[in-house]
Amino acid sequence: MTTPSSSPGLRGRTLRSFLLLGAQKVVSVVVTAAGGIALARLLTPEVFGLYAILIFVITLGVRFSELGLGAALIQRRDLDLTTGLSGAFTATFVLALVLGAAIMTAAPLVARWPGVSSEVAAPVRWLALLVVLSSLRMPAMVLLERRLAYVPLTIAETADTVTFNVVAIAAAVAGAGLWSFVLGALAARVANLAVLWTATRWRPTLRWSRGELAPVLKFGLLFQGSMLISVAGDAVVPTFVTAWSGVAAVGYLNWAATLAFLPLQVVSIAGRVLFPALSSLQADPERFAEATARALNRVTTVLYPAAALLLAAADPVVRLVFGDAWAPAVPAVRCFCLSAIIGGTSTIFVHALYGLGRPDLVLRLNLASAALLWVLTVALVPWLGFVGFAVASAILACAGVSYTALSLRRLVSLHLLSAVRVPLTASAGSAAVLAALACFWIHDLPSLVIGAAVSAGAYAVFAGLIGGAAWRVEFMADWRTVLQG
Repeated sequence: MTTPSSSPGLRGRTLRSFLLLGAQKVVSVVVTAAGGIALARLLTPEVFGLYAILIFVITLGVRFSELGLGAALIQRRDLDLTTGLSGAFTATFVLALVLGAAIMTAAPLVARWPGVSSEVAAPVRWLALLVVLSSLRMPAMVLLERRLAYVPLTIAETADTVTFNVVAIAAAVAGAGLWSFVLGALAARVANLAVLWTATRWRPTLRWSRGELAPVLKFGLLFQGSMLISVAGDAVVPTFVTAWSGVAAVGYLNWAATLAFLPLQVVSIAGRVLFPALSSLQADPERFAEATARALNRVTTVLYPAAALLLAAADPVVRLVFGDAWAPAVPAVRCFCLSAIIGGTSTIFVHALYGLGRPDLVLRLNLASAALLWVLTVALVPWLGFVGFAVASAILACAGVSYTALSLRRLVSLHLLSAVRVPLTASAGSAAVLAALACFWIHDLPSLVIGAAVSAGAYAVFAGLIGGAAWRVEFMADWRTVLQG
């Protein structure tokens, strides 16, 4: 007999949405990697560092303006979107206008940041438009994600990624420097909005009602509070690291994180799908636990080998693909890869906690994490240089996964170790193969590509042997569920 949790209904839609977003992310990762290689060879670490500082300021404005209302509208299954969405949009749009104007006004203060030149004032003012543009995305994304309708979302995000890299590279070739990133970011957000608003029939109406916002504001503020606290933790890089190690150090860190966190795209995909899917199962603990464990297994099957292989071959990848100029960032890349493996696992647990309607637990985690990140960074950067922040990130990931796993186990009966056993052990074996090849054989791009292919094949063999017939059958059953749709 087919059980509800294994029926092709929600499970099938979730898997198909995951694979659809996965296909989009493959395109995005390829485009981002190619664009990253080109920009790394066209621009200096100092330019990367300046953009990292400016985009931090803009991200802060975006996070403050969102109020978590988009996530709250997705999580609440009993909400009347006809009235709730207009009130939520009005609140976020008005706040975005205020914050965007505030950032434009404060641009000269950003230009006085330690190690930052006065030339960044104009780029900051233009980037402030991203705060307002981000608020315009919220209604369309809520409508589409509640229905698990990810085709328009994947098209919008692909347009965003391609536009950013094409415009930024073209501007960098023309010698635009920092403006390459600014022009790319603005053009990308406009392209993203054009696709989203074309795909949805809902059009913005400005209306305000405290009664309409009340059902979602509590969840939204806790959700957004967690986001803001995470941003506050990340502020240690543009503030303390910049003051201690310089703008170039921030550039190395930002670049290393971008490279090492590419495998986390699969977690981003899973979160987009899992949050609305698990929210619909929050009243059924057994099905919720089964769906979470299955998602954890499927996500780590991709995340673990990708991050582990990059960790094992970080030195040849950086030197042969991006150039010797980025070699000082190799230790940071390795630490961030470890953070991706551990922190990516924790992020799946965070989405499950949100699906259960427990943003308060995530808020506590982020408060402790932000404080610990500052303490560790201030202690380690004077000792290890800018790599100290990457080491702090890895330590923090270990603490975070312990907290989220224990919190989730108290709420639902979840078998965590059995879910990650196969991908974890198979990834360790394939990474050992690649590390050995990197030491004794890899010396140029062709040997790097062949070594990576051999190690990826080793992962598939190890996973099949360790998982056994039952694991292979279950994995193929998921594919059949997808194809039946």
